[in-house]
Amino acid sequence: MSIAVFVSLLAPLFYTEEYESLHLVRFIDQVLLIAFGVYFYVRLVITTKRVQFLKSRWPEGIAATLALIFGIELMVVEDVYILQLLNQIGLTGAEQTLLIIIQIYLVFLVAVKTIQVIPDILAKNINPARLVLLSFFSVIMVGMLLLMLPASTTDGMGLDFIDALFMATSAVCVTGLIVVDTATHLTMFGQGVILVLIQLGGIGVVTFATFLAMYLSGGFSLSERNVLKETISGEEVNTISKTMKRIVILTFTVEFVGFIAFYFSWASAIPDTGERLWFSLFHTVSAFCNAGFSVFTNSLADPMNATFLPINITTMVLVIIGGLGFTTVWESINRITGNSKRKQFSIHSIIVFRMTAFLIVTGALLVLLIEWNGVLADYTFGDKLLLSTFQSVTSRTAGFNTLDTGALSAGATMIVVMLMVIGASPSSTAGGLKTTTIYVLYKSVVANVIGSDRVEVTNRTVPNAVVLRAITAVFLAIVVMIIGLILLTIFEEFTFIDILFEQVSAFMTVGLSRGITGDLSDPGKLVIICSMFAGRVGMLTVAVAFAHKITSRNYKYPEESVMVA
Repeated sequence: MSIAVFVSLLAPLFYTEEYESLHLVRFIDQVLLIAFGVYFYVRLVITTKRVQFLKSRWPEGIAATLALIFGIELMVVEDVYILQLLNQIGLTGAEQTLLIIIQIYLVFLVAVKTIQVIPDILAKNINPARLVLLSFFSVIMVGMLLLMLPASTTDGMGLDFIDALFMATSAVCVTGLIVVDTATHLTMFGQGVILVLIQLGGIGVVTFATFLAMYLSGGFSLSERNVLKETISGEEVNTISKTMKRIVILTFTVEFVGFIAFYFSWASAIPDTGERLWFSLFHTVSAFCNAGFSVFTNSLADPMNATFLPINITTMVLVIIGGLGFTTVWESINRITGNSKRKQFSIHSIIVFRMTAFLIVTGALLVLLIEWNGVLADYTFGDKLLLSTFQSVTSRTAGFNTLDTGALSAGATMIVVMLMVIGASPSSTAGGLKTTTIYVLYKSVVANVIGSDRVEVTNRTVPNAVVLRAITAVFLAIVVMIIGLILLTIFEEFTFIDILFEQVSAFMTVGLSRGITGDLSDPGKLVIICSMFAGRVGMLTVAVAFAHKITSRNYKYPEESVMVA
């Protein structure tokens, strides 16, 4: 019955004309009504506690009885159906209302049963890295299939395989690179698919699913929480459940505030209430998740938004909060509200704050100076400062733009590339090598130069394991980016700086482009797709997923020096 519901709901999306699917949907609905009624009464007959069953399920019993009556009537009386297009599928009045209720009930039932399976999956002690890879891959595949439906595009043809895969990957990996215009080529259904994929990719598929499973399965055992621990780095086993709740609650709270800000900011620019609600919701989720998707053709570079202060401020605040990381944001909230037990911020948060402030200010000043007489030449000083600051903020994985990225000079382009490479912070919705990784490597270089045998930050010693992890992450990222860059130079004929920009933007899940994304060949698109996926889940996660871990060894070989410089 649940499968029948999904077929009934999705069937119209496979047809360009609604009447083509009418007969199929009508037949499915007839069978569904009768089956739902039979299903209830069969369970009533086979149970030994019929009175208790009826008392606990009397609403379902009423619905099942009516469904059985209406279903049989519709089977017998052919003329009950009045063929109407658009808002009717052949049912009238009470029958249609009852059918909708049953469909919602069955869809909810499937969702609950699916989520309740999660603890069983975790109990099998699946490799956490493989769990992350599988979750992202599964959502991408579902998103791709939905974007291939005729209902997803304005031309009623649906996206072809490679474009649908590209758009779904870009959305789930919160990148923002597009091969078709989200604003004009996708219908509201298609844009809705993109929106859901962004939200799942931003929070983390595993995080969101396990958050729901906690309430539907009664929590997780110690072994299950141990698996989840590996998907949320830096968390202790006994705090996993609390952390999951915080991530989801914080996400929706910040997005709600951002939604209100966008809604009132566009009050005069978008007078239609429904359209403004949709634009506000879409851009809020896209900004907080650092996705960079927009339902404006030119992102935010059009005259209505480029220098409009409320829109710029709202977008930048959402991007920065999303890029700080859930751990840092929650720690900040606790200190502001006085709930923190620590006398000072953790070393992680201190690094995040230092790097975020340094990169925003430095990036803005460099873009401002380099482009003062370039793309910023025709703007006032206030607008120049606003545009350069926005560019600095968004370049670290957000993907929105208020300037024509393709018009930037070579110097400003390289500044943007460096910002994209560094990215945002761990446990955030953003990508990049991460601010803490770069900072730890910087401090390790300083320690090596001055002759220190350890890395120290604010009177704390950084474990060598963390330094090795940072080195590994950077090394793997450089290798993958170089391989992707070589392949793109083989498949494409664009200038090297455009290809370099595209590859870095994809792997660091930024979404900025110098205008070549839509003109990439199919092999080039596949390279970018793989880069986006690897960049979002992290090359370290990919490596761990397929590596054979060695057990702890109780011996150590003799040391011997190697010349490295």
